[in-house]
Amino acid sequence: MQKEVLLSPKYDFNFIGGDKNSFTFQTVHKLTYEITFKPTFCLFGEDSSFAPYTFEFSIILVDNPADKLPQLDKAILPTIASIFADFFEKAPDTIAIYICDSSDGRQLIRHKKIDTWFYYYKHIFVKIDSQFLQKYGTIYPVSLIIKEYHPFRTQIFDEFLNVVNGYNAGK
Repeated sequence: MQKEVLLSPKYDFNFIGGDKNSFTFQTVHKLTYEITFKPTFCLFGEDSSFAPYTFEFSIILVDNPADKLPQLDKAILPTIASIFADFFEKAPDTIAIYICDSSDGRQLIRHKKIDTWFYYYKHIFVKIDSQFLQKYGTIYPVSLIIKEYHPFRTQIFDEFLNVVNGYNAGK
């Protein structure tokens, strides 16, 4: 784990576990977030050799007492990076998939934010991006995140891009 992840101001977090491998933390603004790594076969399929190591990553705002849009909070980035480092330490061959939530049409904004976050930690994690295209023009950004020195990095990236490109070709 890199020193800057450990030294950056961040929030304390708790590993709750469960079937979603949940972590939680609360900000100074009393917002409570849940970070999950839910096992998934949605991308590679059950028969893939990568299936047992693939998790869908989610950031969920579970409590917002003021019911306001969250403010810029510089401690969230290193907290999420530390949660990633903690989870990847427990499961070093982890493959995390992040599909931006589109329920409110803000998926491209979410994608830009996740890009910004992972830019600062690109020496620890590698992120490759693509997108799912829907019939009516909706774009769903998707990212694959692994440790920088994952032993099957090239094969994982190739399979990821083949799945996404195959899906989009069928549209």
